Amino acid sequence: MVTSSIIKHLLSDKDSLSDYVNGNIPTFDDIKRRLFLLEREQNRHIPDHYYRLNQKKSLKGIESLGELIRIGLFRLADEHLELRENRIYIKQLKQNKWQELITYIPPLLLQMAFLHIKKPLVYDNSVELIEYCNKYIIPNTKYTALPYPYIPQIKEYIKEKRGLHDLHMHLNGSTEIDIAWQDFLMEPDKIYNDLQKGMKSPLVKEQFEQEAYLPSPLSFRNLLLCARSMRIYLHKILFHTSTSEINWDNIKSTNYILGYILDSCELIPGSENPFINNSADHPFAGIVCNNGEKPKYPMAIEGLMYMLVFNYIAQEQRESTASIFHFYLLILGLSNRLLVQQVHQFGFEQFQKLTVNELRENSEKAYRNRFFQLHGNDKHNIYFLEGRFSPKPTDVGNKALINAINKGWEALLEHIQVELQLPEGNVPKLKLIAHFIKKKDDEESEDIRHKNLRYEIWSKAKVLALMKANDPAIMKDVVGIDAASSEFDAPPEVFAPSFRYLRRKGFKHFTYHAGEDFFHIISGLRAMYEAVTFNELGCGDRIGHATAAGISPKQWIKNVGETIFVRQGEYMDDLLFTYHLILFKNDENLKQNIPLLINKIHELSYLIYKKSYSLKTLEDAWKMRRFCPALLFSGSRDNALANEVFDDKEWSDIENELIDLKQDERVEILRKYHSKKVREEYDNIIEIKTEEFYSLSDLELLQLLVLEILHEKEIVIETLPTSNVRIGHHFNFDTYHLWNWLKWEKEGKTIPPIVVGTDDTGIFATNIYNEYANIYCNLITSNKVSHNEAMRIIENLDKNGRIYKFG
Repeated sequence: MVTSSIIKHLLSDKDSLSDYVNGNIPTFDDIKRRLFLLEREQNRHIPDHYYRLNQKKSLKGIESLGELIRIGLFRLADEHLELRENRIYIKQLKQNKWQELITYIPPLLLQMAFLHIKKPLVYDNSVELIEYCNKYIIPNTKYTALPYPYIPQIKEYIKEKRGLHDLHMHLNGSTEIDIAWQDFLMEPDKIYNDLQKGMKSPLVKEQFEQEAYLPSPLSFRNLLLCARSMRIYLHKILFHTSTSEINWDNIKSTNYILGYILDSCELIPGSENPFINNSADHPFAGIVCNNGEKPKYPMAIEGLMYMLVFNYIAQEQRESTASIFHFYLLILGLSNRLLVQQVHQFGFEQFQKLTVNELRENSEKAYRNRFFQLHGNDKHNIYFLEGRFSPKPTDVGNKALINAINKGWEALLEHIQVELQLPEGNVPKLKLIAHFIKKKDDEESEDIRHKNLRYEIWSKAKVLALMKANDPAIMKDVVGIDAASSEFDAPPEVFAPSFRYLRRKGFKHFTYHAGEDFFHIISGLRAMYEAVTFNELGCGDRIGHATAAGISPKQWIKNVGETIFVRQGEYMDDLLFTYHLILFKNDENLKQNIPLLINKIHELSYLIYKKSYSLKTLEDAWKMRRFCPALLFSGSRDNALANEVFDDKEWSDIENELIDLKQDERVEILRKYHSKKVREEYDNIIEIKTEEFYSLSDLELLQLLVLEILHEKEIVIETLPTSNVRIGHHFNFDTYHLWNWLKWEKEGKTIPPIVVGTDDTGIFATNIYNEYANIYCNLITSNKVSHNEAMRIIENLDKNGRIYKFG
């Protein structure tokens, strides 16, 4: 559990948010009750009387909403944070819990609640206010609101090595919530337009219904306008300014104020509402900025507002102000749930909702701020970064995108060279990985699965190859190729012809997202194996995530249950893969499964293909999925030449393996596999036992066999701590599968090299420093490893990053 305090739910209270939206003010008792119920939702098997005591303990001494906000948030922060001089750090023993807490409450708010009590803001004039801001707020919020744990060994290591290696980071989805929030309030109409596009996806509609009662993107836009109005109201109350004929000090009714704020969403000409057509500028910026200049550090301005409001609530004890601030924080909390993967949002589909809702689109048009954020307030996080981008269909589009990325990176380098006086050889390095996106089959083709996606990938691959040949200057830092997004949408075979083509055209480094999420562990292992064999990955290439090869089978079955639903064709392929793997690795322990396995494969293949085939034929046909089906089904070279995806080397490989394309039973199976009619039978959903053929120990043996293959080929695993915990069948860091890999390696098992990355830093509220810290801190807490041993593991992981980076 992240923390026992029910106060962590303060910003997740959808019912109170709904009350405010409908013009009603929730009472303190309403809010207490809702926090109780939100805590109960996390585990309904615990009787209420336990939660009653939790509620009483969490709220001890808190008698009002103002105290709940001010003191309650401080208690949460104080449990996890510590202050060293003017810098806020995460307590080492609380790092993993903090990583979970900030899915509930954005880190900027927690930092300011912590400072409010630990270093109270006391000032008599604007000079003292600015001095406080410069001393305590800006150093902790300059570029990122994410504090770090104070770990002397990592700190010294970073000083010596000039940063860490992040070998898996997506440039989109990287912006932190506290940065995006400022953009939300600056341009709510742009956010509305982007969200309208996102709403075309059923996943985004699900996300909105899951996380909010809002009926439409317009409702969200109106909430952002309300939040903007609330900032103006808070500024007027704190600094006793007035607009129109309204004297805010004389208004005692919170409902009256709320009515004005809710009405401010409407553009009514001539209205006396002080919030109509309100300015997009942060009203508190004028405290530290001269003559309307734009604030250099927008998060610091927001943090200063939090501090001033905390002070006001403490001194004035005016519940109307506390209620308006509560409303503001609930809108921030909703935005946080739409931007940051929550602890209750398990699995890849939940993650995917965050990637396709378009809410970061406006914040991520330029790259400069992202690179400053990633490098950290101390400008020391990164030594080497591999940033992933999705290639465009044209060279013009790719050049514009790569130039925009490079421009942002150059701004970072220019800044740190001036500020830190670093020689050019010591500045951080950026390399780029072009990642193709897996997409669901549109099923427009009757005879080829994912036909349009295959052609799209091939087209983009040809553009990249031509750019590499004709414009090496722009492509010099594009050093690798990847395939990303949901494994449920498209398998490795779709990308295989293009990967092989790009390798022939001079691209040397390849990686592939595989085994990240799955229906059955063996389907995740099959995805990894197919990614390696179909895409011909070799020494120094990498597999991203690989959760299926590390997760405890016991933990996985505990999560999904003893029976699951699967598609019968995929289950047949999974069993065929394990049959192949057992024989290929000649594993005596698993050979006892072969007879039953053969019977089931024959049973399923006959149901799907309506014909009996030998197991060897089925196995060979499965392995031949790596070939381009458009060429495979062409029948002759002359026919193949007419196809836009024709490639001479691909055709030669097909001819070398298949003498008669028209009569070969393997081609017959592949034609059936691809045909739309057979796909209906293939996709038929069946219920299976998770241990139908393989016990827990057998599943672990299969994991070790796949890991052994990666080890033999020296294919590296990219592990991404927070991402893997959120997506990969874990409830927290204690079951993170990296611990299994480390344990197995100690036991003498053949484990491939492992490197560390961050994935989507904004969605997972992290950075490369904190990902290494998540590993280190769990090792010294739950795993009971010494500090020196934990640091040895950290050094080894980062050393692997140095060795296996794509350069």
